Amino acid sequence: MRNRSITAVGLVLVLSLASLSFKCGNGGSNDNSNPVRTASRAADAIAKSIGEMNKVKRELARQGKISSAEELKLTQQLLKLNTADKAVVNRLKAMNAAPTSAERPQLMSLFNELTTALDDLDRTGVVSLGDADARARLATIITTIRSSVAIIQTFVGAIPNSDANPNG
Repeated sequence: MRNRSITAVGLVLVLSLASLSFKCGNGGSNDNSNPVRTASRAADAIAKSIGEMNKVKRELARQGKISSAEELKLTQQLLKLNTADKAVVNRLKAMNAAPTSAERPQLMSLFNELTTALDDLDRTGVVSLGDADARARLATIITTIRSSVAIIQTFVGAIPNSDANPNG
């Protein structure tokens, strides 16, 4: 029952974040038309998802579905992800408009740190868990985080690390 509620919450969050990435046709004057604000909200959503992932991780440890070593590894990776997300949040909140050519490299660097931390958590933390239910529950949250990352990526104009193209 708990797994279904987490999945439902994850799906609702994914859908709500995805809806933020679409613009209405006639260019309304609400905050959703401000790309900096939209990216900031997505970064805040990542922070909330990290918090939820911490709760789920603790619950899985209490249930004995993940070992102490697995919990420690996830904790370290979540801390790295949270630190990267905070840096992105702080940078976005300091901006009033789209990044200038001088600001873009720093923002892209912060974004790349965020995606690297997320990829590391997914590939070496979650995927390596022995319990299938634990993997599935945490993977659902990672999917939600990736939706938020896609919104920020649109704003930053960044290319994902694994698909980087030096020609532009």
